[in-house]
Amino acid sequence: SLIIGRILDYVEWFNGSMCSDPTSPFAGYDLSMRDILSWVQFIVESRRATADTGVWDSFYHGACLMHLDGLGLGAGLAPEASADLKLKAERRLLDLIPDGKASNLHGIAEPFGTRDGKFGAFPYFISVGTSLTSGSTFDMTAPTTSLNVFRVLRAMQLKKPILLEGSPGVGKTSLVSALAAASGHKLVRINLSEQTDISDLMGSDLPVENSTANGPAFEWRDGILLTAIKEGNWVLLDELNLASQAVLEGLNSCLDHRASVYIPELGKSFDCPSSFRVFGAQNPLGQGGGRKGLPKSFLNRFTKVYVNALTDSDLRSIVTSRFDSLESDLVDRMINFNKDVHREVAELREYGSEGGPWEFNLRDVFRWSELLETC
Repeated sequence: SLIIGRILDYVEWFNGSMCSDPTSPFAGYDLSMRDILSWVQFIVESRRATADTGVWDSFYHGACLMHLDGLGLGAGLAPEASADLKLKAERRLLDLIPDGKASNLHGIAEPFGTRDGKFGAFPYFISVGTSLTSGSTFDMTAPTTSLNVFRVLRAMQLKKPILLEGSPGVGKTSLVSALAAASGHKLVRINLSEQTDISDLMGSDLPVENSTANGPAFEWRDGILLTAIKEGNWVLLDELNLASQAVLEGLNSCLDHRASVYIPELGKSFDCPSSFRVFGAQNPLGQGGGRKGLPKSFLNRFTKVYVNALTDSDLRSIVTSRFDSLESDLVDRMINFNKDVHREVAELREYGSEGGPWEFNLRDVFRWSELLETC
């Protein structure tokens, strides 16, 4: 009863103090009954999965999962405003936790790894699949990367799809790919665009190669998403905010409580197995042309995670781990040069404005490093 009271206290404070002013940039971010239920469900599920997790730890992490991890995601909220709101919300959360009752709020206590058939780091783990691979080059030890992976693992404690948003090159796709590989799940990546049709995902009737003399024949062929559902694979819907409204509507039934898809041409429904997981990834609204804000009703189907940008320290750790033949001094100079070019072109707009916007990120450093290794 005390936990429930504190949850309601926080929701009342957030809606009343942060979102009540219609002129505020936070108007429309009110927490709803859906959010409260997600928070409570997370506390129950995390305590059931790991008995060592304190209830007040779950209280705090549930609030992060419920809305702080994805605050402003998909709505074009300025990063500074989002960071300010998150800081105030975290302070309020900590005020609601009794002294000495929480022990694992911010730190990751151990390296990511497999334990008792599950992958993760205390206190959040996911089941290991049957497609274990080795030799991943993704560095989970860099500070920001480690935090991003932890947030995704935390989000996976609920059986909801997960939406990741972050700047180009921050590692959204690589993060999900590495997590799938480390936990033994096959990942199917689907790159969406305005030209993507729902039949590309679910399937359609296609001409049969060996038609009879009576004329051309057609036969049903499963689309890439339907195949993934049947096989219980993970699916990454990349560039989600470039998809058409028709595609978004077609995805609804496998994202919500129904967890199934109905194919009219076959007259059959296909249930999504427990191993099937959906991840969405997208760049912020202002980064890249043709992007649109997703409907709030669609966004509510996801647990949202904002993927933090990599710092110079992260870049240094990732590059030296991936390209150990490069001297540390050379790596430092490459990272500093990349940072300077990004600031001058993308932020100060001193040159290179034609054909923009441009991004200079980890991808560019990787290409540069690969070229140096071949010399």
